[in-house]
Amino acid sequence: MCPATLDDLKRGECHLWWWRPDASFAEILARRGTALLSTDELARYRRYLVPHAAQTFLAARVLLRSVLSAYCEIGPADWRFETNPWGRPRIATARAPAGLAFNLSHKPGCVTCLTGHGRALGVDLEDTAANRPHVLELVERFFSPSEAAELKTLPTESQFDRFYELWTLKESYIKARGMGLALGLSHFSFSPEGNTASVRFDPGFPDDPAAWDFRLFYPDAQHVIATAVERLAGSSIVIETGDAAELIARILG
Repeated sequence: MCPATLDDLKRGECHLWWWRPDASFAEILARRGTALLSTDELARYRRYLVPHAAQTFLAARVLLRSVLSAYCEIGPADWRFETNPWGRPRIATARAPAGLAFNLSHKPGCVTCLTGHGRALGVDLEDTAANRPHVLELVERFFSPSEAAELKTLPTESQFDRFYELWTLKESYIKARGMGLALGLSHFSFSPEGNTASVRFDPGFPDDPAAWDFRLFYPDAQHVIATAVERLAGSSIVIETGDAAELIARILG
């Protein structure tokens, strides 16, 4: 996807970047990546007691800073961020291009960032190969009745895949809305259809299904990514995807 430009985003594109830093990159990431962090980010990084969790956090911040710098003349170390009342991060750099938006998600071994311009967007990443034998117990608690019923009709070996598709779609949507779990995961229902999905909201829920575009991506055999992108009048949605490894390699040297 390199080179990506701000003009591409202004024309309606969104860019989905991912990066899978392997173990051989850990030393250079720790040595050079930490130099890009703000004081607050560095403090958070140092509070992690589990090495792979610290590396995942660091990789996500390096990905975000590297990606944002691809769109303008701001160095990766110069970005500043703040959070809204529900904890959603957003750009706080005074000279950042107006309208530049992002959302970030990460799991050990893979990090992803979705960028766009002048629209709400969200992304979620899950590791479908993780050993979570009790994950289906969450269905009745967090899914809508129709989602739970549909999932149970699937063969047992397919239920985990559908769970992660629904979970990532729900997470991407609440992240795009910027209110987190305050929206309540059971008040809207997704129907995945190949690499896209439609949504249905409960009566009285404050949103319109036509206002959103939902998609699923599979960067490798063990990860699924869902995106939620706000539709803007007169603008079609094109989501370009790409591995950010080359971009980050140029940043870290």
